[in-house]
Amino acid sequence: MTLRRHLAAGATALLLLGCAAEEPRLADPDPAPISGGVIVDTAPTTSAAPGSPGETLAEMAAEMSRLSALVAEGGDAQGSLDRIVLLWTSVEPEIEATRPGLVNGISTTVELAETSVGRNRPADADKAFALLTDLVDSYTGDG
Repeated sequence: MTLRRHLAAGATALLLLGCAAEEPRLADPDPAPISGGVIVDTAPTTSAAPGSPGETLAEMAAEMSRLSALVAEGGDAQGSLDRIVLLWTSVEPEIEATRPGLVNGISTTVELAETSVGRNRPADADKAFALLTDLVDSYTGDG
């Protein structure tokens, strides 16, 4: 194999790895609040987004998926945690009414997220995300 082919194969592999590691992007009407490739919230969220409990739990899981990296890299982990808590608080009564068996498990994931941020432990955020994903799948019937 020629040097040119080796370089092309390596570049292709790096490109594919980069695409595979990229998280799905959410539509954002104002992409301006980006600093150094990291989304920066310009206004604090004061209420949870309206939607079904399944949508709210999915949004909570998406937020939880970012928490480990924020803790490890010194990002706005507290802001992310605040959004997670806000989302859970907004949907907890309905989950309690419709699927009470999931409440303790989801509450545990929030407690793990709080521990992760409070004690600078990214692994706890990873555990919380893994557990929450399974619980959300159970709630929505995807699991």
